[in-house]
Amino acid sequence: MSSEHSSTVAFRAYVAAEDHARANVYALLSRLFALPPDQALLKAIAGSPPLPTDDDGAALPLAWSKLIAAASVVDADAVGDEYEALFGGVGRASVNLHGSHHLAGFMMEKPLAELREVLRGFGIARLATQSVVEDHIASLCEIMRILIVGSDGVAAKDVATQKSFFLEHISSWIDTPMQRIAEHPLANFYRVVAQFARSFMQVERESFSINA
Repeated sequence: MSSEHSSTVAFRAYVAAEDHARANVYALLSRLFALPPDQALLKAIAGSPPLPTDDDGAALPLAWSKLIAAASVVDADAVGDEYEALFGGVGRASVNLHGSHHLAGFMMEKPLAELREVLRGFGIARLATQSVVEDHIASLCEIMRILIVGSDGVAAKDVATQKSFFLEHISSWIDTPMQRIAEHPLANFYRVVAQFARSFMQVERESFSINA
């Protein structure tokens, strides 16, 4: 994704530490669903600290700890094979990660057209060299990151805008493919990724509800 050039300058507003943390999670999920992780990324995840929590059974910290543990024992080549088995092949993937597929039953349908209209309003455009479609979960997570912390030419958006985008374009369908990953017989590392993604999305839902 890129920002469209304009004659105006977008100044970045102050972003709280917790929002930077949210943006970092979206960035990680975007990377993990766009491509299989290389050994450097697996090592970085494995070396990450646990999430602070007052409840050892809290879903998100627990899911993050499981992701750290999984990243410390898997091999990048094996994860690459798993990624291809789960998500490889346009239109014939075992688990489809495109919003239109889950919202309308087909790729390149009305939900994608509506999403593109929203992105034009934000000043966000798909790079010509980018193969991932805008309604792929990797793209949507990157867009959420931009809405939270901003990007070149695009200012961070308020919570109401973030909430509207999240509920309409992510929350409404994301649990379905994450559940399919969890149930897939070939899922190993990505079963843990899916659990972490679902836990994080649930925290987002709850946070937006409180903020509302």
